Order: sequence, then C-alpha cells, then structure tokens
Amino acid sequence: MRHTAVLVLGFAALLAGSTAAGAEASDERVRALRERAHLVNGFSAELAVRAGGATQSGTLVFLAPDRVHMEMKVPGLGEQRVISDGRTLWTITPQGKLATKVDLVAVQKSWHRPLTNQATAIRDVFEALKPDTIRWIQTEKVHGTKTELFEGVPETGVNAARDARLPDRMRAWVGEDGLLRRQVLMRGKEVLMDATFTIQDTNPHIRPGLFSFHPPKGYEVQDLTQTTLESLRSLEKGERGEKGGEKGEKG
Repeated sequence: MRHTAVLVLGFAALLAGSTAAGAEASDERVRALRERAHLVNGFSAELAVRAGGATQSGTLVFLAPDRVHMEMKVPGLGEQRVISDGRTLWTITPQGKLATKVDLVAVQKSWHRPLTNQATAIRDVFEALKPDTIRWIQTEKVHGTKTELFEGVPETGVNAARDARLPDRMRAWVGEDGLLRRQVLMRGKEVLMDATFTIQDTNPHIRPGLFSFHPPKGYEVQDLTQTTLESLRSLEKGERGEKGGEKGEKG
C-alpha cells in the first residue's frame, strides 16, 4: 500500500559547479525565507502530485508545529486521509476500512534525525535538506507566484519502504513567504515525483477534532511503528554502504 502524503526524503547528490560565493548567497536566501515561513503558524493548501504515472489531488491543513490533516484522491484506493496530532500519524482508507498508525514519539526516540512529512516540508523545506548541500539556482514563477528555486540533498523521512527507490536529488520552488510551491524528486534524469502546492489561506479556520482520529467500529488497524523504524535503519545502512563505496572508488 502506497502512502502518498508522507514523502520519503533520502537523497545522495550535490549540485555541481557551485562556488563559495554562490553558497554564501544561498545561505542568506535560505535564512530570510525560513524566518518568513516561521511567521506562518498555519495554512491550508490544494496540492497535485504526479508520481508513478498517476496524478493525485487533494487538500491539506497544517497547524504549527506539526499538526496535519490531508485528504487525497488516490487512483485504485479512492479517498485517503492522513492525520497527525504530532504524536501519532494515521493514514486512513475509508473505502477499505483500513487505518495504519505510526507512533511518532517512539520513532523520534530511536531515530535522531529529522522526520519530514509533506506538510512540514511546505512550511520549511530547508529543514528536510542537509544544510551543506543546499544551492540556489534561479528565480522562477510557479502558477503566477514568484519563487526561488533551490536544489539539495534531503534527509530521510517517515514511511520509507524497505525496497524504496530513493531519489538522489530534490528541487524546491519556495515563495516569498517561505512556503513551498513546487517540489520535484529525481533519480538521475528520471522524475519520480512532481508536486505543486497552491496556498489558499495562511490563517485557516481549524474545526475541533481536525487533527485527531478514532478508528470506527469495523476498521482494521495496523501499527506500522516498528516497520517504520526498520525501514529507516535499512535506509541508514544503505547510505553508509554508498559512502563506503564512494571512498573505495576514490582510493
């Protein structure tokens, strides 16, 4: 089962040809955009995701620091919701009466690296990127909105399948308010995912219970906490193996 809302971020490539002066300019842009983004305590957005030859669309509501409510239309699965109160991450498929959960507190205790998800990435995509790999590319417009295009090497996120085909590059288009407007994940020249985000409101009305979920009677509930930890550890071993291979080649 594919969970489209919480995107795996585990990459291993640098943008070639950047100068020290260019890196300093990127650092200044990143600082300014992160400061603006952190003035936004919540937002609602429409999103469209193209991946694996399919297009998915939906809506998302985020409340700082880590509360998420996302509703997507997924081909073959129907409606899918992702809900998190910052402690438990739920992925719900009403059509199949299935709900999976991940204990984020337990995962964080065992995994001492950023646990990125799509909502927090919209508010601060730079938090999901390894700082010394971020490079500014150019200024571009996304659906009429002025953005700054960056490229970098992201950290590993939640919901990484053991056999996940991880991208080796990410491009991020960030608006003047610091919020993400487009994200492209790549492996070599192949685009694995292309997502766009249209910010609707930066002070949305939050109805009671929006970030909590209680499985209805008749639902199958699967706890994926341990599976998530095993996946993250597997990815970490893979990263170490790649680094070891690179050192061997250089030697």
